[in-house]
Amino acid sequence: MQRVSAADRVAEMIEARLGRPVDPDENFFEAGLNSMALVELHADLTGELGLDFPITSMFTRPNVRALSRLVEESREPVRSEPVATRVRAVGGSRRDVRSRIRRDGGSPR
Repeated sequence: MQRVSAADRVAEMIEARLGRPVDPDENFFEAGLNSMALVELHADLTGELGLDFPITSMFTRPNVRALSRLVEESREPVRSEPVATRVRAVGGSRRDVRSRIRRDGGSPR
């Protein structure tokens, strides 16, 4: 099993959505991602890497460098193959997401 760094894996997932390379300090929203894309990215990260962290943390860590630190803190060794046993439902209204962001100390944009 090949070990992939959290920063590399996070960057790969974001670049796949954007269709271009992303700077580690570039803000996700300024790069062209929207809230729904971050929700989908959260599902990918938690599903493929077997992690469990709140979706609101995606909004309070809005670049590759900050999100990679969160992933490093939350994970066991990153696997190059997906973990297929865990699927999380994505849902909730914008109001629900905004209230979770506020509760976790973030600021909805």
